[in-house]
Amino acid sequence: MVGGSGPNIGSPTDPNDPASGAGVGSEGAYSLKLSTQQGGDQDVYGVDLKAGDVVGATVTGSGHHLSFYDSAGTELMGSTIDASGSYSPASPLPGGGNATVDLVAPRAGRYFLAVSNGVGAYHAKLEAYRPGTEVEPKGTVQTLFLDFDGARVNTSIFGSGGAQHDLSPLSAFLPGWGLGPADENKVIDAVVASVKENIATDLAKKGTNPHFAVRVLNSRDNPDPFGRPNVSRVVVGGTIAESGIPTIGISSAIDPGNYGHEDTALVLLDLLSAAAPNPNSLNTYLGPQSDRIGFIGRGLGNIITHEIGHYSGNWHTDQFDDTANLMDQGGNIAQMLGVGADGIGGTADDVDVDFTTDSYTPQEPFTGFEDTLDTTAWGHSRGLG
Repeated sequence: MVGGSGPNIGSPTDPNDPASGAGVGSEGAYSLKLSTQQGGDQDVYGVDLKAGDVVGATVTGSGHHLSFYDSAGTELMGSTIDASGSYSPASPLPGGGNATVDLVAPRAGRYFLAVSNGVGAYHAKLEAYRPGTEVEPKGTVQTLFLDFDGARVNTSIFGSGGAQHDLSPLSAFLPGWGLGPADENKVIDAVVASVKENIATDLAKKGTNPHFAVRVLNSRDNPDPFGRPNVSRVVVGGTIAESGIPTIGISSAIDPGNYGHEDTALVLLDLLSAAAPNPNSLNTYLGPQSDRIGFIGRGLGNIITHEIGHYSGNWHTDQFDDTANLMDQGGNIAQMLGVGADGIGGTADDVDVDFTTDSYTPQEPFTGFEDTLDTTAWGHSRGLG
């Protein structure tokens, strides 16, 4: 199915059938441990999954490459590194081996784990769980809080040292876009509308999760709920100098299945509001004909959604291919902002950038095609427990 010199197909097991030996039913976890001799080819093992099952695998010994495939032979994720250090501390997925892969099954069916790149004994471990929010008490909904008021953040959660940093509010950056205090509410309205369209509307309509649910709140209209259970936030404000982090956006984790429900992400605004022709600035794509507030709102909304996408379980996709994806890596900000063929943002040919299926960015050590739509949708299930 997937190449190699006559790959060995393991006996498929049904993780939803306790009698299969694969473990408990799909509401819990199972562990499939495989140990064999590898003759330099690719060993392939099948497993039947329900839609939304969150699966992780790791390998030790002589195996150094793992891949997940769907039943059509499409590679969904391939890896030669242990990326589990980016998972949320709350994630149950395995790590610590030579390579790790993860998958949120978009639909029920048979999937395959392939082990290769080595000669001799190896030990591959595969575990599956239901999404983290789904197993919460019945009716529980994940809250996403957009904080425009500035915040104090301990940046140790981003791996950048343990220090508290005070980040400036959105209002401090309006002059950089040629806007004033009277425009703040309009910008916030546009940002919130963009995030809700990307998350609440699109995932409910297009995703395969029938239990999808999410609540989007913001600091202008709602009391700050951060610190309560099942509340994650994005702080929209601050600068590189204030945060000590040389980036535009950063998330505290990449969390397939969304097991950490109290995450933080930053969207810093100094580069985004810098003078043109800074390649990272929204101003570079604004012209006299632009819907200035609409473009700023959608652009910030897309970047905010990108960071939410990380702590909902997504890695980066290819920012230089023809598929615009909200999880595209930085370096092609015009595509992330949805700038159309005219090169001017806020005009009629702008593109609605969404979660979709796209190849992983070649700048990171993964291969295959990532379904960011369904990974995010299943990361936000209404509690059924």
